[in-house]
Amino acid sequence: MKNWIEAFSVIDYISAGILLTAVSINSFRRIEPCVKAYTLNSWLLSALTAASAFMTGEAHLYAASVVTFFSKGVLIPLFLRKIVKQIKATHDVEPYISNALSLAISSVLVIVVYASLKQGIFVTGLSENVLQISIAVMLIGLFIMITRKKAVIQVIGLLFMENGLFLSGFALTFGMPLIIELGVLFDMLMGIIILGIFLIQIRKSFASSDLDKLTILKG
Repeated sequence: MKNWIEAFSVIDYISAGILLTAVSINSFRRIEPCVKAYTLNSWLLSALTAASAFMTGEAHLYAASVVTFFSKGVLIPLFLRKIVKQIKATHDVEPYISNALSLAISSVLVIVVYASLKQGIFVTGLSENVLQISIAVMLIGLFIMITRKKAVIQVIGLLFMENGLFLSGFALTFGMPLIIELGVLFDMLMGIIILGIFLIQIRKSFASSDLDKLTILKG
């Protein structure tokens, strides 16, 4: 199995998929495809962890893969879909800038990351592309948070950032201690629940989850 993974550069292909799902969110006009993109991104992150577990035989990586799949790939998307359904607002993304410009800027971010880290950085044990992709995913997630009006999309951008952070820590340490991974995942799950409650209350009180419309509260 290890030789098969190495021969077909499975780590590279999965990493490329993680990057593409992050970039693709800039092309969507509705919230539902964004949730699906995050779900697929999390599944690929789990698959990358599993592939690394096959290569190394580390038991804690198998556990991390399973935990990542069920928390990031199942539970959090379920909460997001429930939030989107309950706020009963328009499901349009409503970006500050056009989708075409968003895609262009995301591509530039990826190019800048690769150009900046091309020299002098190599992560032993994993593909040399993993660290660059993880940083690019974090920047794209931050970009989504800045350029979207809807609170739900900003939450999804934050989740993409967390996936990128998880991947960067994995690339640098070849698997963080399981207790740390569980702690981070639990914090993110609790954060999503709390944010969901706030979004629903905002929707009930102000009939909108568009953060621009909340500026009328300024004194």
